[in-house]
Amino acid sequence: MTTIRILEGFPNQHLFRLSYPVRKRWGNHPLLQSMMPVDIGWFPEAQYHYCERPQGTVEHILIFCVAGEGWFEIDGIRQPVYANEAVFIRQNVSHIYGSSEHFPWSIHWTHFVGNEGNFFMSQVPEDEHKVLVENQCRVRVERLFQKCYDLLMEGFLEKRLIHAAQILGHLLSELFYNNPAFLPAQRTNQFRDIEPTLNYLRQNTDKPLTLTDMAAYADLSIPHFSRIFKSQTGYSPMDYFIHLKVQKASSMLLLTRMPIREIALMVGYDDPYYFSRIFKKIVGAPPTAIRREAQWQSDT
Repeated sequence: MTTIRILEGFPNQHLFRLSYPVRKRWGNHPLLQSMMPVDIGWFPEAQYHYCERPQGTVEHILIFCVAGEGWFEIDGIRQPVYANEAVFIRQNVSHIYGSSEHFPWSIHWTHFVGNEGNFFMSQVPEDEHKVLVENQCRVRVERLFQKCYDLLMEGFLEKRLIHAAQILGHLLSELFYNNPAFLPAQRTNQFRDIEPTLNYLRQNTDKPLTLTDMAAYADLSIPHFSRIFKSQTGYSPMDYFIHLKVQKASSMLLLTRMPIREIALMVGYDDPYYFSRIFKKIVGAPPTAIRREAQWQSDT
């Protein structure tokens, strides 16, 4: 019995492939050097889909399964792929992948190159290749794929290719940075979702919360909490909280006529002079200067 294997040519598929002359003509554009979708497509219910590349490809590969099942094999290890999973295959890595014979997958996929693409690929844990995609993120990602198809259907003009490249960057950022099912910090067993704590801080900018209060809310020791918080936000907990307070105060200075003393109280500072020093340190100008700017704008 002969095994049926099909690389492409599925009913209702989309497939866009940049020819070498097109890549050569526009590949030096700064925005395309950063990110370029070389191939992109949609294979619905792709029964008997199969692809084997012993030498890999010079591009990175993303396969996003939205229905059905499939599989991929890297380093001799075969793994299943289900709906709402994205598979990332690094450039020059030998691989095989294919659709389930009985439950064929429907996949959006793309091959891409560029420095920005290299960075996104670095977010995938070294020994892993799959990213789980949360349902709302899936909807956004599918829309972005469709935008790319709509653009490229109109032809490979430079402006459309640049636009498609920017959309692809947005698409990848959705998968890595706006996808609750995946965060780069999940690489380690010290991962802890701090979003509830961030919400807690946003809702309590009128209070003088301490580091002890924050760690207690997160149910972590102070050193552990501080380490996790900074790894995920880039700020220490107190610095982040102070920035939230200053951001809120700035809005009130610009949008209300509330006295500065009252604004200080609204963001948890009993001493308006201390508040002004903190504000100037963060913003680079005192609250009075921001208030004068707001009054000048309202008079013009």
